[in-house]
Amino acid sequence: MEQPLKHQHLLLGLLCCFLTIPAAVSAQSVQGPQQEFAVINYEGTALTQLYGQNALDKIEQIPGFSLSQSTANRGLAAAGGNVLINGAVPASKSESLRQILSQLPKAQIVEIHFYSAGHPFTSASQFTQVVNIITHDNVATTNWQARSKLTSAYQSYRPSELATQISLPTATWQHQINAHYQDERHQSVSTLHAYSAQNLLTEVGREDFFEKLNSRLLSLSSTRNHEHSRLVLSAKTLNEDWQTDFIRPYGKTHAELTQLWQYNESIDTREHELSADWQHQSNQDKQVQFVALHSKKTTDNDSLSRDTGESPDIFKQYKTHQEQVIQFNLNVPSITYKPELGLEISRNQLDATTHTGDEVLISKVSEMRYQPFFAFTHTLNPQWQLYTRINAEHTKLSSGRQNTHRSNLNFIKPLVRLSYEPTSNWDMVLTAQHHVDQLDFNHFVASQNAGFERSQSGNNRLLPSQYSELAAQFNVRPTDKLFMNLKMYQQWQKDIHEIITLDNGKSGLGNAGSATLLGAELALTWDTDAWLSGSQLSVDYQYENAHYRDPLTGTRATTGLTPHSTSIEFRRDMPDHSWGVDIYLPESATYYYQDEVFIERDHIEVNAFAEYQVFASLRVNVKIAALNTAKFTYDQTFYSPQRGEEYDGGMRFDERVDPVITLSLLGTL
Repeated sequence: MEQPLKHQHLLLGLLCCFLTIPAAVSAQSVQGPQQEFAVINYEGTALTQLYGQNALDKIEQIPGFSLSQSTANRGLAAAGGNVLINGAVPASKSESLRQILSQLPKAQIVEIHFYSAGHPFTSASQFTQVVNIITHDNVATTNWQARSKLTSAYQSYRPSELATQISLPTATWQHQINAHYQDERHQSVSTLHAYSAQNLLTEVGREDFFEKLNSRLLSLSSTRNHEHSRLVLSAKTLNEDWQTDFIRPYGKTHAELTQLWQYNESIDTREHELSADWQHQSNQDKQVQFVALHSKKTTDNDSLSRDTGESPDIFKQYKTHQEQVIQFNLNVPSITYKPELGLEISRNQLDATTHTGDEVLISKVSEMRYQPFFAFTHTLNPQWQLYTRINAEHTKLSSGRQNTHRSNLNFIKPLVRLSYEPTSNWDMVLTAQHHVDQLDFNHFVASQNAGFERSQSGNNRLLPSQYSELAAQFNVRPTDKLFMNLKMYQQWQKDIHEIITLDNGKSGLGNAGSATLLGAELALTWDTDAWLSGSQLSVDYQYENAHYRDPLTGTRATTGLTPHSTSIEFRRDMPDHSWGVDIYLPESATYYYQDEVFIERDHIEVNAFAEYQVFASLRVNVKIAALNTAKFTYDQTFYSPQRGEEYDGGMRFDERVDPVITLSLLGTL
């Protein structure tokens, strides 16, 4: 019981230490669309100096900014994050925020606004930092790119990616067409060693892993601007074919690999999506937004595993997921406390048929969810701003073969954010909130991980995990050349998700009690132009420490936790060329199953790139992934009959991924 208290004292001490950093240089910031929010504007020369060919490239060069993407599976937040386009969250379920930003070419970007501590955007109120990208209207452009892996272990040279973005203005509409084809391939080679309960070597072998993803995306977005309103209509279709193959010869010694285990799996996905986003701002500064979305996704999974002398195991699963969402937002910044209110209503249904062995499982999950919210902003003085938001959620959830299990879930999710923005070189944000994670419908149906010989039962009675959080974030510029961003937070989690024994006697994901989590994120951007013109060094570090009282083994971290994560990037950006090196330091994550502890370790990995402008409309990019040969280690420790009791042997995989060189051509017509 003393450990969480010590963490609180540590958090308070770090806050106090950080507040004592001296103010040396005034931050270069200007006022945004509303005077109470400080914003750094990138336009003209400043925008050009953000190197990159698309929106994703450019925002990743903004000092102190860290891109965050929502991990929600349903609702309009699924593709959302802390980057907006013309003040609105991109409404998409078939593409991630990073994919959407990578499809927005630099020719269409007019300005980029960076809000480091508070912002006026209702749709991204859960984020402290926000970037808003302003685009051109009525501009005709065509951008294309072609990529190919020059090193491949499978077939001869072939293109791995083709993409084009075409913008077509008319008298009243701006149309954008995106077409994307990808043939991505991945291979690794592993050695394996199995040990008995007496810690004696019982099996050795090797494993060849092959993975291929073939995807085709076609989307159309049409925008119509009026004097005070904007209408965006979008349609997308996505087809993906994913295939993975394991070939594992093994035996008692390396000279006797007489056994052969093979696993083949294919997943075919078809997804279609329609959306409409209407925004209106009246003369009285009243802002109204209405968003509607419909999507349908079907997934067909077929897998077959076979071992020497044994009958093959077959796993088949067919899933259909349909979703309809409408969202309404109203913001009146011209009156006292600048009130905001809104409502999101979503309907979801997942139907799954699973064939495993001689058993056929029929699963159905349906959800009707209502999420109203109310928020207001209070300016305490020119430096202090208070933002308060109350989110509510009412969900009707039915699950089971005939919807036999029904739940009515009700949550209140408050958020309070206090921002301090002095006219100096630092700012601060304090946040208190209660958050409820969204349930993943895939956890309601059976699943398997044949590569590590695991299977999980679906859980019809799964409840969402939730946590209360206190967080502090600081943005500091001690000198003109150095930008520092520090975030510290502590969470009190409940109903956390862990692998447990379900009522049917099988293992599956379930609600396993409470935990505490202490974390910190540090980002440094150092302008090294004095050493090498156009260069900068970036360092990102994340730390998390959790405490969960496991009924099997006592206090431990929550499953899947990565205690330390560090990346270092050095790059140089010049008008006609750019190059850089990324270094990812070793990290590890531990996963806990009923009869197994699984540890995944990454070794140091180095990536490099170089880009050169051949003509005004053509650039060449070369990337080398895993320059030093990427290495991964997977350790399985088994227990009998359950974790925490008698040691029952183990297995170790040492995986190697050879360097891959990718050549890209990027052009504009």
